[in-house]
Amino acid sequence: MKALLKIEWIKTWRSWPIFILGIGMPVAFYLLYSSIVSSPTPELQKEFLKTYMLTMTGFSMSSFGLFTFPYMLQEDQTEHWLTYIEHSKISIWSYYLSKIFRVLLNFIVAIIVTFCVGAYFRNVEMPLSVWIGSGVLLLLSSLVFLAFGLLIAQIKSQQIMSIVANIIYLGLAILGGSWMPVSMFPKWIQSISVWTPYYHVNELVVHFANDGKFAWQSLLCILAYTAVATGLALYIKSHRESDRV
Repeated sequence: MKALLKIEWIKTWRSWPIFILGIGMPVAFYLLYSSIVSSPTPELQKEFLKTYMLTMTGFSMSSFGLFTFPYMLQEDQTEHWLTYIEHSKISIWSYYLSKIFRVLLNFIVAIIVTFCVGAYFRNVEMPLSVWIGSGVLLLLSSLVFLAFGLLIAQIKSQQIMSIVANIIYLGLAILGGSWMPVSMFPKWIQSISVWTPYYHVNELVVHFANDGKFAWQSLLCILAYTAVATGLALYIKSHRESDRV
């Protein structure tokens, strides 16, 4: 396990351009959009800057779950690294845990960087407990991005995998209110938004940060999406492996 973690650490530093882009684009969009939009009162502006910082953090994290995670799994399969692991003494669970550890490291850095940008450049203020609690909730909700990433990794064609990942990454993020409040959408789009995982990720952390309330319904929806996507991915993988036998 230690050797696998070391390998993933090295791979993370080798892919630093993707790492920077995954964090840099949402942060740049946050700085740009937050400098353009102005609220009627200073109190509403502060709430907007805080809310938008949190939703952009989730958006940044999703890029690692939907792109980095499935692509690294497919790369290992293409280069037969996964085949080597399966025929070695290394547990397959150790392999997957090392991959998850790598993505979680990306998640944590995304949270820290975006929070620091919000605090330093946009004067976002929260009690320390709320900063920590918001970060923990974002990490917890990131399970859904890992689950969708695992499902995307089951697509054989890299082109189709890229299309599906981009649709989820951009399409569902916009629908879920990561880029702009859902309340700005027409009613019929709002009725669709509440069914997206991004919406519930945003609801979970924003309600906690702004109101001090825990959105249990959103957490249950996130866990349900995670369970369904993971179960479907494992079913496809096991069915494909049984066909080889």
